[in-house]
Amino acid sequence: MSRRRRFGDTESALAAKRRRPELPGEPPRPDGSPAGVEAALGAVSALFPRRLFGDALPPLVLRHQLYSLVGDRTAVDRHLNRLRDEGRVRLLHLGLGPDTLGVVSLELYREKVLAAVSGSPREPLVRRFLEAAVAASPELGYERSGMGERGFGDKDITQLVAAGLLTVRDAGSWWLAVPGAGRFVRALIRGRRALLSLIKRSRHRQVPLRDLEGLRAPPGAALGVPFLLHDLLGEGRLLSVPSAAGPLLRLADP
Repeated sequence: MSRRRRFGDTESALAAKRRRPELPGEPPRPDGSPAGVEAALGAVSALFPRRLFGDALPPLVLRHQLYSLVGDRTAVDRHLNRLRDEGRVRLLHLGLGPDTLGVVSLELYREKVLAAVSGSPREPLVRRFLEAAVAASPELGYERSGMGERGFGDKDITQLVAAGLLTVRDAGSWWLAVPGAGRFVRALIRGRRALLSLIKRSRHRQVPLRDLEGLRAPPGAALGVPFLLHDLLGEGRLLSVPSAAGPLLRLADP
């Protein structure tokens, strides 16, 4: 039996990785089928700048970035939940708002987490947490009672927080986290500001997509213009407006 593919490794997703993914307004767009959602997931994941973080982070995709490629948001959410329940991806809170979720390959998440603690005193605890908690439950976070049932006491939880695998949600509960994800979040916020500022300064507060593609990334946009555009379009901060000369990127009304 062949090894199970990682998310996005369908033929359609592999094709999407070989080309620049289409932005809204540029046909064809992946449909809301499972293959279409995985193609969009693979395409945005391929834009993640792994070298920027020393290849220490697994590719992180924001759920709403997929909305910029797949018009049916319900279909995106439904299939991501299915991938989560199958143990192929994890959905994560990244501290960017209650409705903003990250998506990460569970296989790559495990790989990067173990690499970060390899040979350290925390490695046995982290391995146990990955098997007893992460692999066993697809939930976004954990309660103290549930952690206790899995054999993790307060000292263990403190070590897992220090290792970056948990972040505090409130008293007695924690979100599952990606070690080092704070660097990604800071880069994302800087990149958003850089692109929005560029468009605000432009004539009529709109820019042809082809113009952005032909420019170097502005200072602060280290994540790359395509990755950031999927973020801003999927979140609704930018609108893609069809025109005879191609899509125009316009600031959404405040």
